[in-house]
Amino acid sequence: MKRTIIAAASALMLLAGSNAYAQLGNALNRTRQSVQKTTVNKTGQQNATNKTTANNAATPQTGNILYVSASTGAGSRTADGSKEKPYKDLQAAIDAAPEGALIRIAEGNYLGKMDQGFIEVKKYISLEAGWNTDFTERNYVKYLTSVRPTEEVAKAGTSGSHALMDVVVKGNRKGTVSIDGIFFDMGQYNLYVGPLYDNPVASAPAGCETGRIILPDESPSGVSTVGGVKGSRQCLYGAVEGRLVVRNCVFANAMHYGIQMENIAGHWEISNNMFVACRMAGCEVRGNGVAPETETTLDFHHNTVVFTWTRTKLLEDMGYGFRYMTRMNYDVHDNLFGGNYYGALDRTRFDSDLKRDKLRETNAYDNLFFANRMGDVCLPSGGGLWNWQYAKNFEEVEQFKKYEGNREVNESEIKMLQKAISDPYLKGYIGLTMSQNSSYAENSAMNTFRAAMGMNKQGTETVRVSMYGNRYPFEEITKLWGVIAGKGAQMP
Repeated sequence: MKRTIIAAASALMLLAGSNAYAQLGNALNRTRQSVQKTTVNKTGQQNATNKTTANNAATPQTGNILYVSASTGAGSRTADGSKEKPYKDLQAAIDAAPEGALIRIAEGNYLGKMDQGFIEVKKYISLEAGWNTDFTERNYVKYLTSVRPTEEVAKAGTSGSHALMDVVVKGNRKGTVSIDGIFFDMGQYNLYVGPLYDNPVASAPAGCETGRIILPDESPSGVSTVGGVKGSRQCLYGAVEGRLVVRNCVFANAMHYGIQMENIAGHWEISNNMFVACRMAGCEVRGNGVAPETETTLDFHHNTVVFTWTRTKLLEDMGYGFRYMTRMNYDVHDNLFGGNYYGALDRTRFDSDLKRDKLRETNAYDNLFFANRMGDVCLPSGGGLWNWQYAKNFEEVEQFKKYEGNREVNESEIKMLQKAISDPYLKGYIGLTMSQNSSYAENSAMNTFRAAMGMNKQGTETVRVSMYGNRYPFEEITKLWGVIAGKGAQMP
């Protein structure tokens, strides 16, 4: 038996024809008039506010400022962290920094202690990346500061189960951890099928940099591979008590979440970041429960979250842009969500303590959506299944206290997106298909033997997708900064 499925066709309404951009436009135009009830237009105010936030330098809590430069710095035995003698190793600067210090980081790729491929933060400090090498100018797009493990680092196997950056800081609810302007990318670390455009096993749309990502339990045969190793690592992971600020960062090609964190207690802000081609979810922050929801909050705003992939190539679960978890309050606004397979937003989680769950406030307002295959928000159906809704119906979503101003992109915004998004990647996503081949031979030699052994007979099933978790080209990510004014991550 063989059947071919246009994956989630009911959600995206793909139309006949070979022009992927025309498909995108037709699929999205149906909702551009969807928002009937809107709030007062605050775009100008939000733009100004976001631009100020994006460019403000962090303020050290103790007056201590340390400097790091991969190209001009020295080792920890000779560096003192001054402008004249900066550290070359970011981990060494973090380890030497006192509580409350500000660490300014010049352009370069930082791979942790002795290039092991991960960085650890265990104190209340501020990391401010995107400086030039003499620390006279800061521009996180121009002076790219990355944590981007190479293929060689991946194969050395020294990172273990660490995320690219582990942040575990507890003990001071008035303390602040700030991560500003770092580009996290796992595109070289992950293992992918080679870009074999004529081989269905590769799942490589024409022009894509790689074929599909290879999961830890997979070993595809008969194809070449590119990249590092199989694994399940996040870009940013950990738990923080106090205030956490993450802004102006990139989380790209994450094998297992862009951000996955626990808020022990504190008012957090995640803003002006880009989440690109992550698997499982772009951002997931859960509450710890030790403090009430009013003291455990997240303001998630002006982020660009695109192409989040499902848990497996079967495309059956996960793949959310942003997840509302339990035991904390969330404000999600002014973000750009597109191409998130299982939904831009996941609002399916409920606290087992129903009395406490009713105290939780989850908001989604003034967000912009495009081409989220299953829908813009995933909700429980009440019948044990999921219920996907688009922005036009957010007024009816009882889980959102604030819901105004959400909409799908319009025609002019579609053209802007087409110019900014990787052309092969967008075409591959819009044209994504799945096929399944099943066979069952009841009286085969193997099944006859299994029956004689008292075992169940078996059939075989092969699943092929035309695209799944392919690497997004790192060099093209910068095109997504400020693609639509006031929505998503803006330029410095």
